[in-house]
Amino acid sequence: MLNERPRILCTRPLSARLLEKAAGQGLDISAQAFTDIRPIITEELWRVIEQLLPQSITAVFTSAHAVRVMDTYLRGGDTCQVASGWNICCLEGATLQAVTETLPRCPVKATAANATDLAHAVIQSGNVQEVYFFCSRQRRDELPAILAQQDIRVHEIVLYENVPTPVVTTSDYDGMFFFSPSAVASFFSVNRLPRDTVCFAIGRTTAAALENLTDNRIIISTAPSAESMVQTAIFYFKNITATNERTEE
Repeated sequence: MLNERPRILCTRPLSARLLEKAAGQGLDISAQAFTDIRPIITEELWRVIEQLLPQSITAVFTSAHAVRVMDTYLRGGDTCQVASGWNICCLEGATLQAVTETLPRCPVKATAANATDLAHAVIQSGNVQEVYFFCSRQRRDELPAILAQQDIRVHEIVLYENVPTPVVTTSDYDGMFFFSPSAVASFFSVNRLPRDTVCFAIGRTTAAALENLTDNRIIISTAPSAESMVQTAIFYFKNITATNERTEE
């Protein structure tokens, strides 16, 4: 272990509550954003969304960012717009929470921990001929590719851009938190990790991006949420410390 109290760099902001929780369990977490989320707000895009609001569609979200941009559109006019006939398929964790807050009248028909499993959940839900995929311009291919293989038409509606903001780190960390493949690419574009630094990934897709760029140990969060990432790191470092103490005895 590099430091007496494990030090972790999180590649996106964390709430003060989670930082305090980690500190209380012996982890020192600092945060540095390696990507910038830029919403796409245009009249043309609003017209597309407005036409979909009264329809019965299958809407797919794999990011809480997309849901929040949708919320901006729904609240942006003179009156708050409401979607009530949408069937939602989304990732678990922060994305599902954002959906229940932003689209409370829309039933959630399928959830999964990652995009690949979500695509299969959409297929298994039955009687889906097309979906509307609200996503980033930098979205990954797994979900639309799997759906297309089953002859399910995917209408992509790009709501935001994930722009890399790489920063050179000058400190050594015992752990790194990665919440997206974009953050992985941004970080490793200007940094390398000490061999003993552990990478924590929000899910399998982010872990796969890490595997392409580092041989360091990768641990996947027990659930796709910031809370679970912190808890996973707490559990890991407590067990490492306990193992080292037994070895020294």
